[in-house]
Amino acid sequence: MEIEVIQGNIVDVEADVIVNAANRTLLGGGGVDGVIHAAAGPKLLDECLELRKSKFVSGLPTGQVAVTKAYNLKSKHIFHTVGPVKGKDDLSLLKDCYVNCLRKAEELGAESIAFPAISTGAYKVPVEYSAKLVREILKNYTPNLKVKLVLYSYADKSIYDEVFREK
Repeated sequence: MEIEVIQGNIVDVEADVIVNAANRTLLGGGGVDGVIHAAAGPKLLDECLELRKSKFVSGLPTGQVAVTKAYNLKSKHIFHTVGPVKGKDDLSLLKDCYVNCLRKAEELGAESIAFPAISTGAYKVPVEYSAKLVREILKNYTPNLKVKLVLYSYADKSIYDEVFREK
């Protein structure tokens, strides 16, 4: 497994799959979710509305994954996953977000996947907690995937860099 830590905007990254830190509605929102919906174009919202009517009538459960096309993005698929909210949800659900996305990527035959730091923005999960969890997940995950960890801010990338340098 190849792991790359990148500072930038996830919609600019080339990968078979990009992961959207979505909200339960699947209908766009702020942060990564809003950026991905805006960049992918209106057909993404149409597909998400269909998913809400058929598979996720009550919304996407925390830790689960919904797959859509990527439309105007460089990737083939968008994996939408809802991370936990600090102080409200069990933070162990964050592991489910990453593991379920990795498994789904493997099922679809993807060679590369790009993750944002799920739940570290408005959902207030500490970036260092996220980085350590992701490092542990990736250390124990064996499929031959190229994983890109895309951090929007320099400060978040610095934390991920430091954690991934630790033995």
